[in-house]
Amino acid sequence: MTQMRVQRKGAIFEDTAKAFGLDDVKELKRSVLEEMADLLVKLSPVDSGTYVKNHEIGLRSGRFKATGMRDPNVERRSRGDNVSVNGAKEEARQLLADDIEQVDLAAESFVIRNIMEYSKYIEAGITGKRDQVNPPPYASTVREAPRIIQEVAQKIASRNR
Repeated sequence: MTQMRVQRKGAIFEDTAKAFGLDDVKELKRSVLEEMADLLVKLSPVDSGTYVKNHEIGLRSGRFKATGMRDPNVERRSRGDNVSVNGAKEEARQLLADDIEQVDLAAESFVIRNIMEYSKYIEAGITGKRDQVNPPPYASTVREAPRIIQEVAQKIASRNR
């Protein structure tokens, strides 16, 4: 399992909204979740398409356990060049957008996670094509979270002026 908290130390939604004169903290949260989801999908490798399509956004919970496994009938790109994974990232973006619409934006603690058991290996760089180096999707997205929160707040503030 791989999971990251959306709100990072030093980047509190309410404090950021106040600093930029934003009245609607929920709009800030929604936009930040959308930006982070987009970056995570962009950084996610696509082999069979299963990993990228199994990111989820939800409220923080200590009861989450990864249970997903790739369907053995789904061919992987690394095992043949004729694999069709077209549209996997677009489908993943839509699934995450659906999650964002369902989540309670009044809450304070959100997570983005991947339900696949092998996601920890992708994050550690252990799986995938050996000649292809991908940055760890979750760690890279977490590193960008404070910047994303600030940029989104600036965009909303300039749009509201």
